[in-house]
Amino acid sequence: MPDLDSAERLAFTEMMSQDWMNGVDHHALLRTAPQTFAYGWNDSPVAALAWMAQKFHEFGGGGRPLDEMLDAFLTNLSVYWFTGTFGTSSWSFYSSTGFAWPRGQKEAPTGVYSGMPGIRRLAARESEIVHWPVDNPAGHHFIAMDQPEAYAADLARFVTQVRSMR
Repeated sequence: MPDLDSAERLAFTEMMSQDWMNGVDHHALLRTAPQTFAYGWNDSPVAALAWMAQKFHEFGGGGRPLDEMLDAFLTNLSVYWFTGTFGTSSWSFYSSTGFAWPRGQKEAPTGVYSGMPGIRRLAARESEIVHWPVDNPAGHHFIAMDQPEAYAADLARFVTQVRSMR
């Protein structure tokens, strides 16, 4: 993350090590063989269930136990399963080194809902960022489930903004 200043780099590293990487380094796993995992996830409901349960345990739920988020968990799992998108969700990690920031584009306006330190400058390298709320939450992976009202309101603001740009 060479574009981060020293304070942003420290905050980012601390957040990644404490909040996100408290289990298996899924970035490293997906960097090496995303298609291998995709076959397992799409072929085996048990593999998909196990992977998603681990991610929910590691990343989110706002500290709530999995049984309190059962509907959200099963919905999330079902979206990946029924659309067959487990594999494509991991492609941005392939052949990357370290943390893989997805390659963007400058053609379509982009809105980002992330409060991770320094991420805006990283995102703007590859994407045309037109919407970045100042109240972005930090440290959440499943933000739409953790804070659905705030996320929905922000998404509505972004859509309204993009429509007004036409």
